[in-house]
Amino acid sequence: MNNRSEQSLLQQSTVMMLAVAIAGIATGFVTGAQSVLFDGFFSLIATFIKVLMLITSKLIAKESNHRFQFGFWHLEPMVLLIEGSFLFLIAIYAFLNGVSGFINGGREIELGMLIIYAAVFTVVEFAYFFYIRYRNRELKSTLIQFDNISWLVDAMLSVGLLVSFLTALLLTSRGYGHLAVYADPLILILLALSILPPAFNILRPALRDVLGMAPDQLDNKVRQVMDAIKIEHGLEHYVSYVQKHGRARFIEIHIVLSADYHVEAVGKLDTLRDEISARLGRADSTRWLTICFTGDRKWIV
Repeated sequence: MNNRSEQSLLQQSTVMMLAVAIAGIATGFVTGAQSVLFDGFFSLIATFIKVLMLITSKLIAKESNHRFQFGFWHLEPMVLLIEGSFLFLIAIYAFLNGVSGFINGGREIELGMLIIYAAVFTVVEFAYFFYIRYRNRELKSTLIQFDNISWLVDAMLSVGLLVSFLTALLLTSRGYGHLAVYADPLILILLALSILPPAFNILRPALRDVLGMAPDQLDNKVRQVMDAIKIEHGLEHYVSYVQKHGRARFIEIHIVLSADYHVEAVGKLDTLRDEISARLGRADSTRWLTICFTGDRKWIV
């Protein structure tokens, strides 16, 4: 993966999202629409998260050092956990704000300006979302993938705002202005509920990585490979451990050789290592593979 391309896209995404945030907050204050103000603050929080992602991407590109000897891979799920948590909290706040608006009799808003705002940003945000998704097909960056969720959510928020304001305008033109005042709190509630699924989609894998839970797919792959190697090479026993931090995968395999296992030279063990590595898939900078050999089971307990 080209780390410079990843950083360039993250920088571009950050600047774009900041512009969207400023426009949303300004429009929300001018029109008094809480739903638009919420959309602006969502974009502002997304901007801060993107800054964290950009810093993380730059750290990951660096070499490991004395304090972080395995590199900075562990920062990636931590940033995603922060993003998911912010999305969840802002959704709860928006939901409560919308309910409060309903209880207090709705809100009067300036529909003309809001419809233009929602229409423009629906087009802009969807266009940018598909552009980033297209670029990431080649990069295959986890950070870019989850970063792009914020653009999809923002685009969906804009669609919701547009539909809501058009409906309110229609109600007003038909003489139902007393119902149109509930459009703003209603869309705020719907927007809050729409944010919850993507928030959980980010939180779930990030939390697994932060807690150090073994990824089932990788664990099964290692076990399948080692079960076959054990039979083919007459190994006595093995134990394996796997862990994932962001895009980094850590695999540790301890092999017990029987007392009569004949080793002519160390090169034979290195050849076996190469075979295991090849069967586990292509080796790259994101995979840390450790394979140890022993003749005593006490070293693998």
